[in-house]
Parts: sequence; C-alpha cells; structure tokens
Amino acid sequence: MRTHPIILTALILTAVFIAACDPLAPQATPQVIIVTPVPSSTPPPSPTPAATRTPIPTRTPDFTPTPTVPACPEDAGRVEAFDQFRSTTAGTTLRYKVYIPPCYLESQKRYPTLILIHGAANTEKQWQDINLMDALDQGLRLGALAPMIVVMPYMGSIGAENSFPPNPSYETYILDELLPAVERDFCTWNNRDHRAIGGISRGGFWAYSIALRHPDVFGIVGGHSAFFPDNLNEVPPPFNPLELALNSSFIADANLRMYLDNGASDFAGINLELFSSRLSSRGIPHTYVINPVGDHTDTYWAAHITEYLAFYGRTWPRAAAELPSCLEPSP
Repeated sequence: MRTHPIILTALILTAVFIAACDPLAPQATPQVIIVTPVPSSTPPPSPTPAATRTPIPTRTPDFTPTPTVPACPEDAGRVEAFDQFRSTTAGTTLRYKVYIPPCYLESQKRYPTLILIHGAANTEKQWQDINLMDALDQGLRLGALAPMIVVMPYMGSIGAENSFPPNPSYETYILDELLPAVERDFCTWNNRDHRAIGGISRGGFWAYSIALRHPDVFGIVGGHSAFFPDNLNEVPPPFNPLELALNSSFIADANLRMYLDNGASDFAGINLELFSSRLSSRGIPHTYVINPVGDHTDTYWAAHITEYLAFYGRTWPRAAAELPSCLEPSP
C-alpha cells in the first residue's frame, strides 16, 4: 500500500471523522486518506459590545397550532426508466434511469441532482448491481444521507469514443441533452452547488473531464477507480484530466469539491496518484482515498458505495423539509 507524503496526523483525524459521521460506512481496515489541506486564517476577535439594558419580555400571543405535516410513509425510493430518449448528438437512442427519493411528489420540493456514469463494458444497470438504491434508501431512513435525484445514463458507443467538442461527444450529450431533460422533467435544485457528477472507470474519466472544464455547471465531482489516459494522442490536453491538473489556469479558482478513490491493487491507481500529486503541488484541495483492499471490480465499488453517496451529498440538506419549494423558481 502506498502512502502519500501529506501530514499523517490530518489523515488519521480525517479517517476517524468520516467513519464516525457515517453510520453506514463499512467497518473495514483503516483507509489511507489523502486530503490536500486548505489554507485558512483566523479572523481577529471582534470587540465586545457594551452592555445594554434587557427589555421586559412581552407576552407571547396565543396561536392555534397548525397541523403537523405527516412523516413520509414511504421507506424506499423508486427508479424510473427512460428507454426511448433520442440523442441528436449520438444519432441514436441513449436510455437512462432516474432514482427518485421517497415521497418526491408529495414533498413538492426541489432536490439536488447527482449524475453517475457507469464503467466501460457495462451499462447503467451497474449502479443497481452495486446496490446504490439499497444504500441510498437505508441512508435516508437513518437520516445519514441527503435526499437526492440520481441520474444513471447509458454511455453507448459515443461514450467509448475519444471524441470531444466541437465534434459529437458524450460531453455534449450530458450537458446539452441529458441535463436539460432531467431539469425539465423533475423538480431539481438548479445550481452548481447542488449538481454533482461522478463515475466508475471510464465514467470517472468523463465526470472529471466535464467537471474540470465546466465548474459553473457542476460544483462536485467524483471518480471511483477513474481511468485517466496519459496518452495525449488518445485524449488531447484540453480534455485530459491529467493535463488539466498540471497546468489549467482556472482549476485553482474553480472551487470544485473533488473525490477520488481506488483499491490498492487497482491498475487505475497509478494515474490517479499522479493526478492527486499534481493537484497537491498546486495547493488545490481534493480528497484521494487508497483503500488497502480491492481492485477494478464491482465487488470493490459495492463495498464503498455508501461512502460515495455521503461525499456527494455532504453539504446538502438531510431532510426534505429543508429543501426549496418546487412551487417557486430554483434559487
């Protein structure tokens, strides 16, 4: 197991904090967690205000109590399939699935959106195979995960091609076709802080290539055993996460919340370590986790699916009542 040379104390505290905050986290061997520290400054203490006379409290008026909003009777979300979605970019049908949290319609709330892209040689069903829905339902029942809409698109042949704008590209499909369709058909919270994108292997490549270049659209990105090609003939520098980490001028100010992980035996880990080290050398905050057990398989990703969901929704409200109303424009 390789250990990144960042302060050990911070790593241990971070690992303890994550395990303590996530009741669904698997109790496995401690992870090696690498987090780029964010410089911070302590503001000077403000002057103590002069004491003022406490006013005499006024009598609280009596009001008739309003009826209590009943708790959601559903204990699981549901998945809707969109099998006939026609992509102009791909020139074919690219189906996708959408997970809707419990009592989505009844709540009349706007939900954060997470787009998750499967790995190569797989389909959108991969997320069901690694128990994403069960993990999310359980996390919602326990109040440990944030309610969210999860979109699982099929990659198709266009996602397997190294084709980039202005040519027909899977990026164009995600940004110009899929995301607008989801935000038209579902009540979503439409700003970068409440949109996330992530993926497994090849899907992780697309998530990072898109988010690093469009931080105005996605404020959160994750790559789980993300495969970052280092051959610039395959993926040119403007679209290559490894090159963007090295010299992109706008990443430092993009304020992206980034997560990467792989098992110690995963072949994708070499370039993920390179990506992390390049971000670290520039002082760009991110989280990189090397789990001591696991390789490039569904078994590994299934073991950590709850950790992924906890990362994406870490700053999102845990209760639907705290979400903005669907009856008003998105904030």
